[in-house]
Amino acid sequence: MHSQPAENPTIAAHGVEVTPCNYAVALRVIGQELTQLFPRVLEIDTDGNSFEARGESHPNPFETIQDGLITRTVKKLRGIQPTRSSAAPASFVLRYGPSEIEQIDQLNRAHRSTNFRRGDIYSLAERLRTLGAIVDAKQGRLKHLHKEADRFVVEYWDREGQLQTTRLTTVILYRNQEQLDRQRRTGRTELWEGYDF
Repeated sequence: MHSQPAENPTIAAHGVEVTPCNYAVALRVIGQELTQLFPRVLEIDTDGNSFEARGESHPNPFETIQDGLITRTVKKLRGIQPTRSSAAPASFVLRYGPSEIEQIDQLNRAHRSTNFRRGDIYSLAERLRTLGAIVDAKQGRLKHLHKEADRFVVEYWDREGQLQTTRLTTVILYRNQEQLDRQRRTGRTELWEGYDF
């Protein structure tokens, strides 16, 4: 996995020196992999190198067979209720080590190099990448990430080793994505300040 350039190459956490990873890359890769599971609830824990993602998936909306407009209209006129998908939410637990993250990132890199637009903040991969970039910008170390609906709770150790908890929504992530894009061009700004819900 790529190392994050930082003024301080290590971060103290509980008296142990840990080399920081690039959370933006790692979380983007995990988000790309988890997208196909349609996670409704997601938790990610890390020890700094390996990540464990667990959660609960929505049923795949593309696997349900939809009736056409005429069939739905006829059924409605006859008083037949539309059939609902009987698929229950599925649970998952996945683990990613540094070599797996690097390998998946290499496979996805060709597609990213041809796409010059800003990432879609509604995609799971871009939301997780933005969260990782925020932790990276604060020179922090991720502890735990929790997603439910469009809200994210992020726990991380800051540069001084203090545990911080921040809550974000999609709107706040979008604002931070814009700030991160500007920061790449102009320099550092304070992220997610005043956006806690």
